[in-house]
Amino acid sequence: MSDINTDGLQTTGFNEKTMEHLLLDAGSLYKNLGLPTQALIGATSGGNEFQVKQKISAIKIDGIKAANVKGMERVDSVETTLKCNFIEATPEIIADALVATIDSTSDSNYHIIKGKSKIDESDYIDNIAWVGTISGSGKPVIIFLYNALSLDGLQLKTEDSKDITLPVTFTAHADPTKPQDLPYAIYYPKEPFNLVNAAVSSGKIILTMTDTVAATVPKDGFTLMVAGSANVVTAAARGTDTKTIELTPTTAPTTGQAVTIAYTKPTDASKQVQSAVGTALDTFTAINVTNN
Repeated sequence: MSDINTDGLQTTGFNEKTMEHLLLDAGSLYKNLGLPTQALIGATSGGNEFQVKQKISAIKIDGIKAANVKGMERVDSVETTLKCNFIEATPEIIADALVATIDSTSDSNYHIIKGKSKIDESDYIDNIAWVGTISGSGKPVIIFLYNALSLDGLQLKTEDSKDITLPVTFTAHADPTKPQDLPYAIYYPKEPFNLVNAAVSSGKIILTMTDTVAATVPKDGFTLMVAGSANVVTAAARGTDTKTIELTPTTAPTTGQAVTIAYTKPTDASKQVQSAVGTALDTFTAINVTNN
């Protein structure tokens, strides 16, 4: 091995992007997020705990002294859980914890929650989702547990002068039709891709973006106005500075004319302006273009 080049090495992981990648606060919990039956479950206290517990075993080879050899491990099992500490006690939360039924008709004053001795397919919740905040994005981080079921029941401990929480642990289950697919997913928002500013240069409209632009830039979606009249964009391309977009108008604006640019994101993904990592530019209303 040659000498290690230490030029430019840092002794801390802190960088200019660190403040954009911080998970904040306890988040919220949803049942069946993204489905017609989507519902906010209830308030929590003391946070929530997501865990993916992998059991991995090493394949033993005679004569090999190292305990672990690259490529010689296998995944035996993966258990995915989400422990929720509910401070809000609703009939639905209690029933989900106990895999129980709710009888709301037998008594005019009470919901009656009854346990079951058999688990039905309908008892599995399509998904339980944790929705949390990450500092550098306007979009949340979302963790999905699919086919979720509470396997640990419910333990309720009451005390004077203390907040009473209901700890409920949901366990994700593989779909029998796709048994090899692990039953969880983490949706992490991509780096934002936004317009920083716009200016006229050499007859073109130069858009400066927050991130590197994809190599191919569709011209669809742009609305260019010059001196109050529409000026059709005939071409779009990534600039020499890869964080810029060059728009070619039908008629080049003259110095001092009022120029605005707007963008409506097309529904067809192939016609959307995107960053190099595939983040689509969102719709923005008309902004003034510098034209000195």
